Amino acid sequence: MRLLVTGGAGFIGANFVHRAVGRGDEVTVYDALTYAGNPANLAGLEGSPGYRFVHADVCDAPALADAMAGHDVVVHFAAESHVDRSISDAARFVATNCVGTATVCQVALDVGVDRLLHVSTDEVYGSIAEGSSA
Repeated sequence: MRLLVTGGAGFIGANFVHRAVGRGDEVTVYDALTYAGNPANLAGLEGSPGYRFVHADVCDAPALADAMAGHDVVVHFAAESHVDRSISDAARFVATNCVGTATVCQVALDVGVDRLLHVSTDEVYGSIAEGSSA
């Protein structure tokens, strides 16, 4: 399977990428390497068959289209995180989390990728009450 993984240099994304490459998937990591993305999280993948890294922003539709073309699935981890940061830099959060996600969805439609998995955290989905089986 050919996967494009946005935010693949973040903690959760990189763990997913290591697993996908390990099982033989072709993986393109697409990451802007902001405070949340760390190239060290992808250590050991350079030179792996089917692995490639693209340093770019999810709001950059032309770069995203070039990177996404020919993939089967998009796994969208890219996001600004941490509530405190959202207060101090709200515009950046709206750009990445709202405009960036809309751009990922539109580009997927434009290039013919019909499977997209959007991954998020409890900051979006909310807390689970203790003892619930959610």
